[in-house]
Amino acid sequence: MKTSRFFTALLATALIGWATVHPALAINKSNILLPTEQELTADLADVQKMADGDTKTALINELQTSLDLLQLIQTQQKNNEDLHDVLAHADSEIKKNNADLLAFKKQLEQSKSVDYQAQNLADLQAALSKLSAQQQETQTALSKANTQLAGQSSVSERAQTSLTENLKRTQEINQQLADSNLTKTLRQKNQIELQLIDLKNAYNQDLLKNSDQLTLLYQSRYDLLNARLQVLQQQIVAIQEVINQKNLAQTQNQVEQVQQQQLNSAKNSYIQKELARNADLSQYLLQQTEKTNILTQDDLRMRNVLESLTQTQHTIDEQISALQGTLVLSRIIQQQKQKLPTNLNIQGLSKQIADLRVQIFDITQKRNELYDLDAYILKVESDEGEKFSNTEKIQLTNLLTERRKVLSDLIKSLNSQLNLAISLELTQQQITQISDQVQAKLDQQSFWVKSNNPINLDWFSELPHIFVAQVDGIVKKIGFPTNYSNLPYLLMYFFALFVVGGAIFRFKERIKQRLAKINSEINRLKYDNQWNTPLAILLTAFLTLSGTLWFLAICQMIGFFFVKNPTEFWDWSFSMAGYWWFFTFWLSLFRPNGIFVRHFEFSQQSAVRFQSVIKRIVVAVVLLLNTSVFSNATDYGLANDVIGQVNTIVSLLFCIIIIAPRFKNVLRSYEDEKKNHNHIIVKIVQFSLQIIPVGLVILVALGYYYTALNLIQHLINSYIAWCVWWLIRQVIYRGITVSSRRLAHRRLEEKRHQKRASINEGATSDELVLNEKEEGLALNEVRSQLLRFADLFIWTALFGIFYYVWSDLVTVASYFREVTLWQQTTTTEAGTVMESITLFNLLVALVIVGITYVLVRNISGILEVLIFSRVKLSQGTPYTITTLLTYVLVAVGGAWAFATLGMSWSKLQWLFAALSVGLGFGMQEIFANFVSGIILLFERPIRVGDTVTINGVTGTVAKIRIRAITMIDPDRKEVIVPNKSFVTGQVTNWSLSNTITRLVISVGVSYNSDLELVKRLLLQAAYELPSVLKEPEPRALFLNFGASTLDHELRVYVGQVSDRNDTLDLLNRRVNQLFKENNIDIAFNQLDIFIKNNDTGEEIPFINMEKLTKTN
Repeated sequence: MKTSRFFTALLATALIGWATVHPALAINKSNILLPTEQELTADLADVQKMADGDTKTALINELQTSLDLLQLIQTQQKNNEDLHDVLAHADSEIKKNNADLLAFKKQLEQSKSVDYQAQNLADLQAALSKLSAQQQETQTALSKANTQLAGQSSVSERAQTSLTENLKRTQEINQQLADSNLTKTLRQKNQIELQLIDLKNAYNQDLLKNSDQLTLLYQSRYDLLNARLQVLQQQIVAIQEVINQKNLAQTQNQVEQVQQQQLNSAKNSYIQKELARNADLSQYLLQQTEKTNILTQDDLRMRNVLESLTQTQHTIDEQISALQGTLVLSRIIQQQKQKLPTNLNIQGLSKQIADLRVQIFDITQKRNELYDLDAYILKVESDEGEKFSNTEKIQLTNLLTERRKVLSDLIKSLNSQLNLAISLELTQQQITQISDQVQAKLDQQSFWVKSNNPINLDWFSELPHIFVAQVDGIVKKIGFPTNYSNLPYLLMYFFALFVVGGAIFRFKERIKQRLAKINSEINRLKYDNQWNTPLAILLTAFLTLSGTLWFLAICQMIGFFFVKNPTEFWDWSFSMAGYWWFFTFWLSLFRPNGIFVRHFEFSQQSAVRFQSVIKRIVVAVVLLLNTSVFSNATDYGLANDVIGQVNTIVSLLFCIIIIAPRFKNVLRSYEDEKKNHNHIIVKIVQFSLQIIPVGLVILVALGYYYTALNLIQHLINSYIAWCVWWLIRQVIYRGITVSSRRLAHRRLEEKRHQKRASINEGATSDELVLNEKEEGLALNEVRSQLLRFADLFIWTALFGIFYYVWSDLVTVASYFREVTLWQQTTTTEAGTVMESITLFNLLVALVIVGITYVLVRNISGILEVLIFSRVKLSQGTPYTITTLLTYVLVAVGGAWAFATLGMSWSKLQWLFAALSVGLGFGMQEIFANFVSGIILLFERPIRVGDTVTINGVTGTVAKIRIRAITMIDPDRKEVIVPNKSFVTGQVTNWSLSNTITRLVISVGVSYNSDLELVKRLLLQAAYELPSVLKEPEPRALFLNFGASTLDHELRVYVGQVSDRNDTLDLLNRRVNQLFKENNIDIAFNQLDIFIKNNDTGEEIPFINMEKLTKTN
């Protein structure tokens, strides 16, 4: 505040100096006469007669702006005059307010100064109505005074901002006025605006100069009105009390009259009984009158609370608006949190209202029966069988008339109670609603507003002084108690804690023996069961309870004998005892022979490592949990809690430097043992341990100390919740494993007995054979199904727990709704409205985009786990489903994100239509490929994994994208083919509807070969290969006589396209082998060359085969 006031004064001085050294400005202020409103109106009328055009529009806008500025000048002049009047009479008003305040305080001390008993009931009711109206007026005035007083806390910031803006605007106007070509109307507008700026500057300078005096004035007004309101409330309460007393006195008088009438009545038994009923009704009326008085007081009290809370709400809204993001706002928020009412609601009003309605109905029915007394008496005579005399009839008539009056008064009292109860319930609902809104507003603002000064050089320079002051405040809290009246009871309480803890410690060995027995039964089929682990956990928790009770007793003894206010210390001790129990129990689970080792199959090395890390986590958690103790122990609060800040930073650095690396190593070694790497939960934990402490240290350093403490508390609660959830998860998993193991064992025993029974009956079995492998597979299947079913509830429970832990911070996110990024007009049923796009909308859109991205990246794995692994689908169907669902997710996520940012389809459809037309001409090939891709995905003539031939290229389809299809050819090269080619061209799909294809092997044998043998050998080669289908059966055909061969074909069928080449290779090899073994020559084209002697005409072979044979 000091710094801002300095800069404000400096800026004001600069503005005054700037105005002094610029004579042009002085001339504008003194010599230039501004046009009047009549002159501007006349000019505007003349301009409107001009021909339509841009010049006319510009002149009209300038003249209209000048008129608006003149109105603002008049308003500002009135504000300046009002401020001068307030300042001129401020001293006298402050003195008068202080004198009146003293008078009101004396009146409050002399609460019995006015005697209302002498006034009648009607006058009291009139006075009560008048005082209620005055109370409402005073409440309104008090709210106004509170607004003025709250505005004074930010007057320097507002004045500084206004002076800065005015200075900048003045410079811009002077630059425009320096232009000689400026039009007359625009020059007038600028001169008028300069005059308005001058008035605003004078107003702001008066506010700055007299800020302290105005604060005193507004404070005196607020105190005076507050005291007056208290006096009025006191008078209202006093008058209401007198009214209640008079009503009660009237009711008591009726009761006494009835009782006197009963004494003087006749001796008729029925009349005596009816008189007793009248007396009971009168007593009941007296009770209801007392209840009415109580409800009246409660209603008055709750209405005062509602008015006070409403005023607080307005004050908070105004302070937040004026002091947005400042340290002053943080301190105000902390004060307002402590002033909020708590536990004011009256319970059972709904039931009371329902009961009152039933009573009013019943009593009204009884009263209506008494309007015709003669008929009622006749009915009584008929029912009772008794004839009344005239005297008795007169007495009974008087008695029933009195009863009817009592019943009417009772109905009136009950109706009054009903109205008061309904009003009280509505008031309570309003109080609850406003209180929740105020609490949410305070939590929201305190989370996003700095609570402390940032840690800089000034913070370090003030650290020793604040540290010593804070230590002195803590020391002052230490001292001996002044009241020992409860000491005997406390000593008995402490003794009971020690005795219970000692009793548990005495049975320590027995508990350990029981745990050892349970551990010995683990993984033993006959003795192990699902309840061993829960029982062991309960015994372990019970075993650690003795130290917790002793810790609690010692802490509370210290708090009683050495702390001046032991109540606060006891609350802390209960909290710490709970954490003590949890962490000692958690450490006990990781003992070398503990539950995690014996029950959950952890290795002892892993258990020791986890235990070591948990011990260090305990140190950090204890330090972080006790950070707020330093602020609560003194009167300085969070604003000057330097000890807590240092403690928080040291604890977080301990997490970063010590805990995070060790925990990372422990998790890595645990993953190596379990051979389970890349688990998403482990990665999240590792990332959190590295990033979250760093972020919290940065928050503390920037001054968001309260925000950091709030997040730390939630993170610790989340850690504890996660530990408990993980333990329960392990217990459930082990229970399922034990159950499935026992189930498998029981099935094996049943089969063994059945086998033995069949052997005894003479079955021809030499030995007992049990298919343990199949039983193991069945066991794993049952266990997997149970684990998947349990995981559904376990993970749902985890998300529910985390939501419960963080639910109180949900309202904090609504702060982003107040940060407007831009505004736009939108058309609804109610018409055209202005829609604000806030930071919250942007964050929601980013979350939607992030979720869409994660789903698109992982949709194939999710579908594989959830659907494809359980449902048998045809080839390529999973890829088609995945691709189409990806398109749907992208479209839905994009549309949702755009709609969140205010870009609905109605606003984008024309843009998409225009883009579609433009791009359709410029990029028609790309659009054709895109449409073809959609057609291919829906018609599915080609699927991923199919072997196709297109344009002479054969390959396997690897990907079907929006624009093209990727094929892998036999050379393992990727061939990109546009989608359009598959739709418009000729494509051969080798495995579309049937994967069976035919292979043809052509072979030619010599002319002297045995044809039957050739056919038999060809078929033998085909039948020997397992990849050759038996149906359709292979065929060997003698097709024609070649030039030098007898041509045969072997036609076989294979089940898969991928088997073609391998089958062809094996068939060729086998045919060649069989032909060699059976001396079947595979003929080939032969050319004989002869040399002809032209003289003799003799033809001689180029190679004499006979001589060559003889030589060999």
